[in-house]
Amino acid sequence: MATKLYVFPGSHPCECAEAGMRLKRVDYTRVNLIPAFHKLVIRAHFDGTTVPALAIDGEGILGSRAILRRLDELRPGEPRLLPEDPGPRARVEEAETWGHDVLQPLARQVAWGFFQRRPRAMLSYSAGAKMPLPGPLLKLGTRPVAAFASRFNNASDEIVRAHLAALPGHFDRIDGWVADGVLGGASPNVADLQIGAAIRLFGTFDDVRPLLAGRPCERLGTNGFAPPIGRVPAGVLPADWLPQA
Repeated sequence: MATKLYVFPGSHPCECAEAGMRLKRVDYTRVNLIPAFHKLVIRAHFDGTTVPALAIDGEGILGSRAILRRLDELRPGEPRLLPEDPGPRARVEEAETWGHDVLQPLARQVAWGFFQRRPRAMLSYSAGAKMPLPGPLLKLGTRPVAAFASRFNNASDEIVRAHLAALPGHFDRIDGWVADGVLGGASPNVADLQIGAAIRLFGTFDDVRPLLAGRPCERLGTNGFAPPIGRVPAGVLPADWLPQA
């Protein structure tokens, strides 16, 4: 199969899809794009503008949820990303839907809240990646990309601060799914990957990491994922925005 996965470094939905590719042992070529400008490239090849985007033998698949399901169809053997038993499958899909519809956009807005204050930190997430522009041009583009993406994703101060205040409650909910066995099994399912990708991203923000430390959900950010690349140092956001660990 001729397979290309279009991503931009640091994107948690892209990490979700890439973890699925590794778990299902699908060989692929990774195409790294630049945030914001990725929409132009994706529109030229797919019927849409979002990443992750998977091109496989002429078929185009957009979005982490659709990609994970297609992987289970292409590689129906173990490990299964979706349980075959209807009961467990329904519980996993409930957690996955929440991870996709609630946690994924929340993590995206929090991320751009950090990057608009520390644009150069974005470069750490593409360390070692083959990018379409040379390093000096990427460095020059960090500030305008961060400003545009923050506005496009509505990462206002009010929204980012509200999301940070809500994180402990969201982590409690995820811990509950771990306790119930919906998440955190020996082999990651679609909900593990969807939620774990966001947890993995939160762990790269030094201001947020203490909120995760020691929680059951913390390990979801490592199960099935490559070690994180990139970091935003502590002190980027005002201290009073951050809830107590």
